[in-house]
Amino acid sequence: MKKFLSRRIGCAAIAALIFLASAKNLPAAAMYGVWTSEAGVYAPVWVTKEANLFAKYGIQMQLIFIQGASLAAAALISGDAQIGFLSPQVVLTSTMNGLDLVMIGRMGNYIENHIYGRKGITSLKQIKSLAISRFGSSADFVGRVLVERAGLKPDTEVAFLQFGNQSNRLAALDTSRADAAIVTPPMTLQARKMGFPLLADGAKLAIPYSSNMMVVKRSYLGKNRDAVRNALKAMIEGVHFYKTNTEQTLKVISKYMKIQDREVLEENLRGYDFPLKPYPAKEYFELPMQEVGRKDPRVLKENPERFADSSLVKELDDSGFIDKLTREYGLKK
Repeated sequence: MKKFLSRRIGCAAIAALIFLASAKNLPAAAMYGVWTSEAGVYAPVWVTKEANLFAKYGIQMQLIFIQGASLAAAALISGDAQIGFLSPQVVLTSTMNGLDLVMIGRMGNYIENHIYGRKGITSLKQIKSLAISRFGSSADFVGRVLVERAGLKPDTEVAFLQFGNQSNRLAALDTSRADAAIVTPPMTLQARKMGFPLLADGAKLAIPYSSNMMVVKRSYLGKNRDAVRNALKAMIEGVHFYKTNTEQTLKVISKYMKIQDREVLEENLRGYDFPLKPYPAKEYFELPMQEVGRKDPRVLKENPERFADSSLVKELDDSGFIDKLTREYGLKK
């Protein structure tokens, strides 16, 4: 824990932790949930909150933004937050270090990242630098996967540069401080509007992966299974709501991402395929296991059930809860 908190953090993150620390003694059905980036992959989380679906299932949910997955994980580990929306890499690394995190659901099906180059660059093989958010982030991880698939070596042939949020990464292209930047919808449309060429489209590769997992402490799950199940029920309905209530969804995305351009907002709806049955199966964190395994080969020998617990999703699936929602919202299975 001390290693997490010893890192430099921004004022917003400090304020968030102070806010969380003031609420240690929560009622059983009250939760603080942490999310870590202004990326559109978090849109169903925001929609679930704004549509009062957490409240529908008896959960008093307060969403807190903490920039940086490691710091958000620290909030979970300390008990200051009860649920996190984090990348699988954080869970794998934390668990191998003896910490108490487990993935209970996923918020993605495939790699959704795109790499854009500065004007004049036409191929990924031409780049010498890539703008990411932070080392160890999903952008860092996926960037390495896409760069390697182009036959380049991360760090030696392509420098990975930390620029923070996606707007900063695109600004780095605009000022030639980086040759390329990795972004996700809806910032993909913003990149195109700025005239940057698309160098790699992760979505077209159809590589199973979820950059956003629902994460809790395993010990918290053991003591509060009903509450966690209800939070998961809310999130599953939130995905259904996201898919079928376009106008409300666009308003929520606009609020959280501070974007007014409707065309950019609609890019979010086109850019993600959120699962109706969010099993956190191994195939969705297989690539992160391979990446983490380069530095810590122990992870490759672990039973995937050490990192993910699918039992809650299975309970809801077997009970007919998810299929009933799908029928009610007029979606196809």
